[in-house]
Amino acid sequence: MRVIEVREYGDPDVLQEAEWPDPVATDGKVRVRVAATVANPADLGTRAGAMAARTLNAKPPIVLGWDFAGTLLDATDEYPVGTRVAGLYPWFALGDGTGTYAEQIVADPSWITAIPDGVGFPEAATLSLNGLTAAQALDLASLQPDQTLLVTGATGGVGGFATELAAAAGINVIAVASTGDEEFVTSLGPTEILSRGTAEEIVAAVRTRHPDGIDGVVDGAVIGAELIGAVRDGGVFIATITPAIPAPERGIRTAQVMVGPNGPQLGDLLGKVAAGSLRTRIADVRPLADAAEAHRRLAAGGLRGKIVLTA
Repeated sequence: MRVIEVREYGDPDVLQEAEWPDPVATDGKVRVRVAATVANPADLGTRAGAMAARTLNAKPPIVLGWDFAGTLLDATDEYPVGTRVAGLYPWFALGDGTGTYAEQIVADPSWITAIPDGVGFPEAATLSLNGLTAAQALDLASLQPDQTLLVTGATGGVGGFATELAAAAGINVIAVASTGDEEFVTSLGPTEILSRGTAEEIVAAVRTRHPDGIDGVVDGAVIGAELIGAVRDGGVFIATITPAIPAPERGIRTAQVMVGPNGPQLGDLLGKVAAGSLRTRIADVRPLADAAEAHRRLAAGGLRGKIVLTA
């Protein structure tokens, strides 16, 4: 099968097409023919070698990729061969150097869910990593309707999904939006919008409007641990990477969302997309062979949506 492999850690040019043996499904796993995957920021760091110490068993050549949407090549107890499915490939947890920048993968049935009619492969692929991260971050936050949540990165994947899901659940969302993207962020349903700035600027803006602080933060844009200053005593702070977890203070609960595959939860998100109550955002759709260019564009910043790679 055709893959895009990282032959050695380095800049985007290390991403090269290669032929690997077709995977074999064992131990109850199933094969999926991948139609679409996504270039994510985590892939950039992995490609450059920043994650090498975390994945000692994954030595180049490796294949990147977390998101997948495609077609089942083996039946499961729930889905027949040929079903359109999507899922999250737990790249770090597996740690074996395989990923979704490939024509085929082997997946655990618990990772996958059927893609509803009316949702295309590119749209479905954007939900796996970012959508599940957002949903699982909100689960960790455990806020109730009418409580107030600050979400950073509402212009991006995790923050955008978190904003729309929380607002739909009746939570008062203060969304931090990039300049020029306020119209889109407003469409997600937040109660308030703040312009992106430093942690200190955001905390000051929140405290001006909410002197006692707010109930929680989901730091999708990794603004940083200093955002804890916006949270009231006894609130909650959810980080998306380990270095951004603040030290607990004033009875505030702090945690990091560690996203994991969850077929039923992903199915719920895809159902919302099919119903029009959750929006995906795609900046570009390119062939898998353009992975290096996708990485360059992603690193340059300024994208409005995801770059989807199609096999």
